[in-house]
Amino acid sequence: MTASGPRRDTSVTHPELLKPAGQSLGVSPPRGAEVPRPGMFASLSHRGFRRYWIGMFLSNVGSWMQTIAQGWLVLRLSDSPLVLGAIAFAGSVPSLIIAPLAGVAADRGDRRRILILTHLALMCGALTLAAATGFGFVSVPLVAAVAVSNGVANAMTTPSHQSIFMDLVGRRDLMNAIAINSMQFNLSRIVGPAIAGFTIASFGETACFLVNGLSYVAILVPIALLPKLTARHARSRGAWLELRAGLRFARRDPLLPSLMAVCAALAVFGTPAVTLAPVFARDLLRVGPEGLGGMLSAVGVGAVATALVLASRGDFPGKGRAVVAAAAAFALSIAGLAFFRRYALSLAALAVLGGAMMSSSSLINTLMQTRAPDRMRGRIISLYVLAWLGLVPIGNLLAGAVAERYGPAAALWMGAAGISVTLGIIQLVRPIPATAS
Repeated sequence: MTASGPRRDTSVTHPELLKPAGQSLGVSPPRGAEVPRPGMFASLSHRGFRRYWIGMFLSNVGSWMQTIAQGWLVLRLSDSPLVLGAIAFAGSVPSLIIAPLAGVAADRGDRRRILILTHLALMCGALTLAAATGFGFVSVPLVAAVAVSNGVANAMTTPSHQSIFMDLVGRRDLMNAIAINSMQFNLSRIVGPAIAGFTIASFGETACFLVNGLSYVAILVPIALLPKLTARHARSRGAWLELRAGLRFARRDPLLPSLMAVCAALAVFGTPAVTLAPVFARDLLRVGPEGLGGMLSAVGVGAVATALVLASRGDFPGKGRAVVAAAAAFALSIAGLAFFRRYALSLAALAVLGGAMMSSSSLINTLMQTRAPDRMRGRIISLYVLAWLGLVPIGNLLAGAVAERYGPAAALWMGAAGISVTLGIIQLVRPIPATAS
């Protein structure tokens, strides 16, 4: 404190205000003032994103109904956790192969057209399963074939889906848009499984597949209304050279390799806790399809609550610390699910798991997008897809094999230990800065 008053902290700047803005000419805000925090639903003020968000929610409700019905159908047909994990492998392995090239396509082509074509393919897969179960010619190989087809479509659509957020809402509302998008996805995780459980018990799996097929209309309409989302740079080089350029950028970045390693650990050791939920519901908790729907709805409840917190925070500093905390909570929730045998306690553990899964994926997604230049955003997001989704099949096969040989609880303990060990190694070898934002 000086005689003339408190000393001004010149280390704090407001870059977004350092440009001409009316009579103030873009000067810094008054001493002690803070930059206004955007509202919890700021990104929904953009009409294109709002319509897209609503359509994605309705479509994802149907997708979760299909996920529950497909898992229950495979378990009913095969009575094998290993086969259940193998079907999940078949549906996820295309991301491991296609995701990087899908990122190049998102940077070079019309993202709207990519989204329309991939969602039409997903609709055809759902209607195929509805016909197969309704007319009685369904089999495990057929379900696996549809899973592969859906996996290819999802691998192609995800980089374009994630990349358009910046186009629709801008950099300022990006964190809010990602959190709000995660909220709708996990809100559908609450609604979809709950509806699916009672639908399977009352009408069978066919109704779930049929509802999902029809639900794609809800997202195809708003996608068709979007403006043409073309590449931000000329196609001056071949796709392979552009892919290599994206990989080189990611490798040299001080933060991206550590973020991808966390993604990989959560994908391999964490997500099988959701994939093998039908096994845990039947063999550990002794509940039927209604109980399974409640379990996955609990994951959605935790994720939605966490998404609302993140959305209200806006573009807050210290995302690196939050990523590490979310990954640690992921491991603890899986350990709790392995330990508990009461349904209510398992639901609580699954709610924590949902919050940890949502926050870790959203924070890593935001950090990777904001560190990528616009011309490479699709390719960098494809690396996120590769780490988060592409490695899931390895985890599903591993967890399915362990559950088949040693029981479902052993698969959960393995997952909790795998995340904890990997996170510890990352923090020792190439730590994520707590202040990363």
